[in-house]
Amino acid sequence: MSIRAWVNALRDAIRSITHSTLMSVASTASVAVSLLVLAVMLLLALNLEYMAASVESQVEVRAYICAPYADEPVCKKQEPTAEQKQVLVNQIAALPGVAKATYVSKEQALNELKKLYPEDSAIMEGYEGAENPLFDSVLIQVKDATQIKPVAEAVQPMKGIRKVNWGQDWVDKLTTVTHAVRLTGIGLVLLLVVATVLTISNTIRLAVFARRREIAIMKLVGATDWYIRRPFMLEGIILGLVGSGVALGGVAFGYAKVEAYVRTAVFPIIPAQELMPGLTVSLLLLGTALGAIGSIVSVRKFLKV
Repeated sequence: MSIRAWVNALRDAIRSITHSTLMSVASTASVAVSLLVLAVMLLLALNLEYMAASVESQVEVRAYICAPYADEPVCKKQEPTAEQKQVLVNQIAALPGVAKATYVSKEQALNELKKLYPEDSAIMEGYEGAENPLFDSVLIQVKDATQIKPVAEAVQPMKGIRKVNWGQDWVDKLTTVTHAVRLTGIGLVLLLVVATVLTISNTIRLAVFARRREIAIMKLVGATDWYIRRPFMLEGIILGLVGSGVALGGVAFGYAKVEAYVRTAVFPIIPAQELMPGLTVSLLLLGTALGAIGSIVSVRKFLKV
């Protein structure tokens, strides 16, 4: 297929767009609105997933180390040596699902309490040194919230561990909520994809229907199906690109405003510089593909003369 044929088809497509200004604007607006709604829902779903993952990453398991004053029978009123504590931390860090294991001394734990409750710091100063009733511990960060329970169950029987605290009820509720958030986001995006395809396809079908007599005449004088279809396909691509560009501009402007506002709050969202490049490529490709496919499918009916 020659380049000249494509150039002629492109010229015909541009001429059609400029001659049918109202229909072209309507088609472009339909593409833009459909893709804008789809992009907004996609951004919402991605950020809900990001928030859920952020919350899950903050869930920690804390394993308390035995001390002479521990009441648990497993400790036998003994405390592991410094070397044994380090071995214990290394064993925990090597467990499947563990992202990081950090040793926290009872002195560090007391200092954390002072920072957390500054109004009681004077009282806590009386517990420094030998009077410190806290326990050394290992702070465990897991790779995934689903790993919390298996990791806690693996750490509990380790020699030198008096107990493991991981908030089972709270973690179970968190896992349920984040799972529901993910499923809801995926479902909304899929529904919007289907709605967008149907809307754009119907819009392009109306544009093709308005030129059905022209298609019938070209078919009767011997033009091939591909010759007739090519300008419509290029027209659909152009309209899809313009519509996706308009949608992209609206999304970029709106997301920048939302990001500036949300950054001052406590909600974590995906930074625009990380999100927009992928979204730009996706919207442009989607607009191009929908425009081309919609035109090809819509013109097929009128080729049967």
